[in-house]
Amino acid sequence: MSESRSLELAPSEVRSDELGLTQFAGLTGGGIAVLGVIIVIANQLSPRILTSNYGYFFTALGLAVMLYHALRDSTIEVRRGYLYFSVGLLFLAVVASVIPGPVFSSGSAKSAGYHFLPWTPLLGVLGLVFLSTALRHETNPKFLLYGLTILTSVGTLLCLGSVVFAIFLPSTLLGPGILLGLVGLGFFIAFLTHVDASYGLGELVATLLGLLGAVAIVYALGRSIFPQLLYDGPQGLKNAYQAYDTWLVAGRLGIIAACGALAYWIGTNRALPPLLRIGVAILAGCCAAVFIYASFVTSAIATPKPYLVPTGLLLALLGALFLTVSIGLVSDGQLVTLTRRELGSTFHSPIAYFVLFGMTCVLLLGYWLFLGVLAERVRRGGGFTPEPILRDYLPISYFGPILAFILVPLLTMRLFSDEKRTNTMEMLLTIPVNEWSIVLSKFFGCWVTYLLVWLPSGVYLLALRMVGGEPFDYKPMLSAYGAIAVSGLGFIAMGTFFSSLTKNQIIAAMLTFGGMLLLYLLQFADYFDTTGSPFLKQVISGVSVAAYARTWDQALEGQLPVRDLLLYCSMAVFWLFLTTKVLEARKWG
Repeated sequence: MSESRSLELAPSEVRSDELGLTQFAGLTGGGIAVLGVIIVIANQLSPRILTSNYGYFFTALGLAVMLYHALRDSTIEVRRGYLYFSVGLLFLAVVASVIPGPVFSSGSAKSAGYHFLPWTPLLGVLGLVFLSTALRHETNPKFLLYGLTILTSVGTLLCLGSVVFAIFLPSTLLGPGILLGLVGLGFFIAFLTHVDASYGLGELVATLLGLLGAVAIVYALGRSIFPQLLYDGPQGLKNAYQAYDTWLVAGRLGIIAACGALAYWIGTNRALPPLLRIGVAILAGCCAAVFIYASFVTSAIATPKPYLVPTGLLLALLGALFLTVSIGLVSDGQLVTLTRRELGSTFHSPIAYFVLFGMTCVLLLGYWLFLGVLAERVRRGGGFTPEPILRDYLPISYFGPILAFILVPLLTMRLFSDEKRTNTMEMLLTIPVNEWSIVLSKFFGCWVTYLLVWLPSGVYLLALRMVGGEPFDYKPMLSAYGAIAVSGLGFIAMGTFFSSLTKNQIIAAMLTFGGMLLLYLLQFADYFDTTGSPFLKQVISGVSVAAYARTWDQALEGQLPVRDLLLYCSMAVFWLFLTTKVLEARKWG
């Protein structure tokens, strides 16, 4: 007798068709963005009640709400929609870079690439953000492969194109070239966050990025130094009496030894991929060979032309950025691995994004005030603004020192205090790494974050270029960023030290703020000095925060006070040494 059995199945999942908060936000954001675009286009045809500024605001607000929707909603329709939307944004970026402009002008004087700044980089960044967000939720291997292919293709095209343009068309690097390189680097980083960079395709992409950076560095420095070196030949080592100068010869030997040591160290560093090791070692060896050749032979070349400022310097910095990101992703060294861990911990916490958002808003306020200063100066000067116009750039010259008082304690308070609070400090001290690696990884991770939050002050200059309609001298901004980077070393190191003393983040932040306030008050110490010691006054004026602000002001005027920058580096070494001793005392205790 056969008994029929009925298989009981659980009820299938039924989704509600009602709109939730996330879906409603996505629809609302899309509508606001479309409204903003319509307002902007309408004002290009004829003036309207709602001006273009309202259109830009609505568009930015709508895109921000849409990004929130893309991050929260992982349904297949939504992620595929944002995937296609990102591809459309990238297509518009290509169109904006080649279409002649101005589009709404009835005249015949139109030029290709007129709309490159600021629309191409802006649309490229928006496409990158939405594409990376869509791939974050994607589970279909086919669409995931499509998205990763777009990331690698666009990243390769932009990064390689920026270096090629810098080589054959040096004038394009200042402005379009550097932006292409930075946006391309963003595509590469987004790709490497979705794949493992320790092996396979991820390792190959990161290695090739590092090689491109090394080639850019060698070319920039080589084109700046080698022509003059080969043109002078052995004469470059002789003094006015045609005798070999001891110091010049010693310096040449030191450079050759440094290149050889770098080639040996990189070539034998097994923490790096073999291709990257071989490529960088060959480039360093070639540099040493050029210095050796120029020490004995004079080459018959034309009189060299200056290349280092600003083109060579920009290309070298861009290449250094490529190489640093590559090594940071593929290296297995202690310091690199711990720094990568620290950066991941920072950007997986909300405080980094709150600080970045707050800095963006405050720097935007400074930029608006700066536009008012420029307008007033033009009105009084009859339409002429002398260079450098950035010497009064308020986001750095006025707001900068004030923001540093708030920014440094916020970024450094969690470095060691959070490790102690979560009881991971003991585990960190028991792993086979030395104290210097732990301290430097914390320090470098916080310093990189410190540099990133200052980036909006440079991005706003794109809007200044668009509003003004005329190019201006960017070189003071380069020196200002150099001053920001180096002067921040001492204060970040001080905050690292105070964070190692306590497990309470608030106390660490207050100690750091108190230390910076003390440095600020030192500028008034000479009023109470009865000894009249000029050396003491010089030391006090050098370490005070007033000198910190003075360094920024001088940098915006196109000057780079090397003595002050060396002082900040010395301060960083001092505070990091104390931090290491604190960790060693805790370990032995």
